[in-house]
Amino acid sequence: MPRYTGWIFFTLLVAAPCAAQTAAVTPTAPDFPRGRISGTMFGDYFYNLVGDPIHVYDASGADAGKQSIDAAGPITKDLNGTQFRRIYFQLDNDLTIRISTRFRLEVDGKSLTSDSKLGVNVKGAYLQAKSVYPRGDLFVGLIQTPIWENSEEFWQYRSIEKTVADFRGLGGSADLGFGLKGFADPNHHFGYSAMMGNGNGQKALVVSGSVRGEEIDRFKKLYFALPVRFTDLRVEPYADYEQARTNVAGNFDRATYKIFAGYEFRKVAVGAEGVERVNHRAGQLSQQPAGFSLFARGVATPTLAAFARFDHWQSNRNAKDRIDSQLYIAGIDWQPIKDVHVMPNVEATQYIRVGNPAGFPAHHDLQPRITFYYRFSRPQS
Repeated sequence: MPRYTGWIFFTLLVAAPCAAQTAAVTPTAPDFPRGRISGTMFGDYFYNLVGDPIHVYDASGADAGKQSIDAAGPITKDLNGTQFRRIYFQLDNDLTIRISTRFRLEVDGKSLTSDSKLGVNVKGAYLQAKSVYPRGDLFVGLIQTPIWENSEEFWQYRSIEKTVADFRGLGGSADLGFGLKGFADPNHHFGYSAMMGNGNGQKALVVSGSVRGEEIDRFKKLYFALPVRFTDLRVEPYADYEQARTNVAGNFDRATYKIFAGYEFRKVAVGAEGVERVNHRAGQLSQQPAGFSLFARGVATPTLAAFARFDHWQSNRNAKDRIDSQLYIAGIDWQPIKDVHVMPNVEATQYIRVGNPAGFPAHHDLQPRITFYYRFSRPQS
């Protein structure tokens, strides 16, 4: 009997670690729902070194001059200050392994409340169903449009300036509708993004003097993009089409065409983007604003990088008298700690006279800035 007792004891010693190892690798059920909070903030200290020297003041004595370079005309000289341009706050929540949601708030430095405080609006609110068919996801709600999604990601400096189509107001970054996004091949070289939306973005629609937050009519906006990627090369053709709403005088439609290409070297990336909008009106010559953008960014050290960009813009190719413009951007990106960036930069606009247009600016624009940017996140709960 004692020898059998020894064998039993030996078997237990050998079997116990094996059982423990088997128990250790037993998978557990995923913990749902699980969420993550994240966000970004960027703003500047700016000084308008060159611009319109004439200052106009409102009834309260505040300077009514234009402070920021954009598509709406010249800035006012000597205006300066510190500003927030964007603040994003985002909540991502996974309901199951295949169903997730996103809610995103935006603070825009130009969108103010009735008492001139920074306004908050809903930037994104959607549900994503993953793999509804092989390599394809479905999005429903206020979702991101594909017009500059990939080119902005490649540019990487939205904190400095919008990409050319965004800067010129040729679309919106979000729209209320539904979309499909995925890849045509298992290696993820050929992608696609197709969407149908109201075409009103995040804005309310005014109908008969009342404001409502949705568009209900028979005209919708269609978006389509075909991002292609092979190793470090990216190419993306894009188009969208929108017919007129019934409350807009005159029958018209408009289409936007865009092409983006970018190549990522070891420490340098270069990109190019061309865009054209065709606005058709019944009985009138179509309007065709168009332009292109060339940009580059490079990394010198893990904490120091640089960027530069040039845009050329034609306000309407079909107009013999028009004001065209060129945008110049250059700067340095210093990252003292992870996710915190301090970026001295300069932005300038040069106006070009074509024919004999009315209202040609007497001055160009030059704005040195120190842009600060940081992002934060809270791990999944």
